[in-house]
Order: sequence, then structure tokens, then C-alpha cells
Amino acid sequence: MKVALTIAGSDPSGSAGIQLDLKVFSALGLWGCAVLTSLTAQNSLGVKDTYQIEGDFVYKQIQTIVEDFQPDTVKIGMLLTGDAVYNVAKAIKDFRLKNIVLDTVIKSKNGKYLLSEEALNLFKNELMPVVDILTPNIPELEALTNTTIKSIDDIKLALKILKEKTKASIVAKGGHFNLKDKVIDIIFDGKDFIELVYPRADIKEPRGTGCLYSSAIAGYLAKGYSDIEAIKRAKAFINLAINNALQIGKGYPFLNPFTYF
Repeated sequence: MKVALTIAGSDPSGSAGIQLDLKVFSALGLWGCAVLTSLTAQNSLGVKDTYQIEGDFVYKQIQTIVEDFQPDTVKIGMLLTGDAVYNVAKAIKDFRLKNIVLDTVIKSKNGKYLLSEEALNLFKNELMPVVDILTPNIPELEALTNTTIKSIDDIKLALKILKEKTKASIVAKGGHFNLKDKVIDIIFDGKDFIELVYPRADIKEPRGTGCLYSSAIAGYLAKGYSDIEAIKRAKAFINLAINNALQIGKGYPFLNPFTYF
């Protein structure tokens, strides 16, 4: 059985973070492992509190996994601190981890930075160069490239700028881009732009979309698909998960990762 590792924060409601990542890995027939970067107190209504895990202990968790076996893929989610960013980047290099998908969790939905200036610099200079796929949404793409995005052409220009800083293939997630009845994600591998167009779901935006998308990409990489094909399959996966979202709590709907099969 292929092994998928998530390095991310915990969501006790199960609708995001490592809990959702592990559901996705299970749905794809993978053995899921998890390294925690932070604990949170949250539910469908939002995040109430966080507790950060020290970077050296994040490193030790990864080290313990690779001393036993080598993961076939790695998804990286919320890191928050420069300490965590540095230690995850170090672990990738020290243990030669492969098929790494970085969910660029650097800005909240209301535009608040989730990384300090020091952490953001480490994110750009130490972590981004050693991963294989990046999955920024539009606000994150703006933050990473110091650009303002108002059009599809602006997205493509920002992707070209970002590509200069990383070997990774990049998929710009279009959910924040207001195109009314559709969502366009744009993949850039350094040569070609590929547009993935889906109808916009007529529901309140669920929690955990970035988590599910990135973990599904990682899962398909573990199953042997190319970067581009893994992204395409993950997009089909998340489209169904959104359209079959569950209203379990009192707030945002929860994605349903088990409707793909």
C-alpha cells in the first residue's frame, strides 16, 4: 500500500487540516500518516484558539516516520511560524522526501497574514524551492508575488513571477476570483498554461477546500500520476466533494470526500 504523509494543523471538527487530509487519503486507498504542526480549537463556525507545536518537535515527528518507512507523497498545510517552516524545509532536504505538495496557507479569508515577515521569507526562500506542486489561491498568489490580480492575464503574469522562485508546478485556485457562474483554476508548469473550468456550486463555500485539493493532488502523485494529471484528477475530486457538501454543524458546510467513488 502506498503511504501519504500530511504535515499540517489539527482540526477537531474533522472538516479541515490533518483530519480531512487523512479522510482523502483513505478515500484514495492510501495509508495516511500525519505530523502535527499545531492544535486548534475550532468548529464549523470558525477558529477559537491555536496552540503551536515547536519546530524541532515537528522535525522529530517527520524523522520518526522516515526512520521506519519512506512516504510516497507529502502534503504540507498550515505551518504559521518561521520555526516550523525552517524545520519542515530541513526535513525535506535531510530525508529526501518526494512528491511534495505545498498548500500555501499564508493568508486568512479576511486577508490577515498567517505568517510573520520572517516566516514568509523562509517560506519563499527555503520551502518553496524544494517542493513539487504549489496550490495558491488568488490572495496568496498576490502576497507571494507582490501583485494585484484583477484578470486572468494578471493571474498568468503572477504565475510566471512565482515560477522564477520554484521548480514546482503551480495551480492558481480560482475560487476567490469572481466569475459568477464558473471557477477557473490555472496550471502553470513553466511552459504551458492549462485552464480547468468547472461550474460554480450554488452553495455556501464549505470549509477545508484548500486542504482537500492539496491532499488529493498528493494522493494522486502517490498513485503514479504526473503533476498535471494529479491536479486534474484532484480538481474533479473536489468538485464532487463541494457539490455533495454536508451541513453537519451550525456554520459552514463540510466537504464530503467520500462521494468520488
